Amino acid sequence: MPLPLILGGIAVAAGAFGLYKGAKSVSNNSEARDLNEQAEEIYEEARAELENAKEEATEALAELGELKLRVWDEQMGRFVRVAEKVTKVELQGAAAVDGNRMAIVGDQELAQMRHVSMQASEVVSGGIKSLGAGALAGVASYGGAVMFASASTGTAISALSGVAATNATLAWFGGGSLAAGGLGIAGGAAVLGGIIAGPAIALGGFLLEAKSKKNLAEAKSNLAKAKKAAEEFRTGTSMLQAICNIADHFTVAIDEMSSRMDHMMEHLEQSIADAEKKRSQRFLFKIKQFFSRLAGRKLPLQYDDLDMTQKETLHAAYQMAQAMKLLLETPLLDKKGGLNEECVAVIQPYFPDEDDRADSYLLTEGRE
Repeated sequence: MPLPLILGGIAVAAGAFGLYKGAKSVSNNSEARDLNEQAEEIYEEARAELENAKEEATEALAELGELKLRVWDEQMGRFVRVAEKVTKVELQGAAAVDGNRMAIVGDQELAQMRHVSMQASEVVSGGIKSLGAGALAGVASYGGAVMFASASTGTAISALSGVAATNATLAWFGGGSLAAGGLGIAGGAAVLGGIIAGPAIALGGFLLEAKSKKNLAEAKSNLAKAKKAAEEFRTGTSMLQAICNIADHFTVAIDEMSSRMDHMMEHLEQSIADAEKKRSQRFLFKIKQFFSRLAGRKLPLQYDDLDMTQKETLHAAYQMAQAMKLLLETPLLDKKGGLNEECVAVIQPYFPDEDDRADSYLLTEGRE
């Protein structure tokens, strides 16, 4: 066979083989593009759901945080001011309400309540809106006592803002990105770059086919990463929904308790006023008061100056304040930013008609 024909045949065969390789590379690249689009869709859908859940949880926590600050300032502050008028209080004995003979709030606890109330009052006076979402979420999540623990120096507002800025979860609620941390999804943001950038599709002969195999492998890898990230996002979304749910329940309970506490404080204030009026009419008290005034002192009202009904009112007020304090201080989140199991047990008695089991609030899947 003439040499030109042989060379021509080889050229045709090589061309056909090249066309096959080119078609194969086109197929690989097309599949790679489809997989990348699928990966991006999976990732973006899960990310959007997470961001939506984050916004709802942040709003719920901010509402709860603001309510807690106002209750610490108003109802709890009012209780402390009235309760401190009575000295030598005995929270045991015949006046104990509902058979509760335990000392509910001692002097040390009363002093701590006064401190937190004063700090909350400072924040309220300075403007709650000046706090960021992260700080309000911190008050809602960890309670006033914990958030104000570092307030020995500086203002209460700066203390709250400082805690919020150094806590990854609170910083995230305050507007931080996914990469800022919290809820175990810090690695998710790294996947985003790989999906959006995508593998470059190179062109050219056999190199094209070789690249297409690599492109397809990378696309499959992107899809796997996207699915993993989406799973983590869904875990975070479920956790945020649980946090939002429990925050809403605490808001309802605290709001209801604050109304009851207002009525209770009206009764207590009247009881204290009646006891002081009755005491002022006693001859022995008038003598003691005379000498006390000479010394520049004021005689405090003592527990024994109250009659049985007034003592029962005082006991009931102490019990209500303790119940409110528990609602205000029970952490919603644990140290890792997950839902604290203790808060579920605290809130459930306020909603006895709900069928939710305690563990329905808790997310255990995907957590260590």
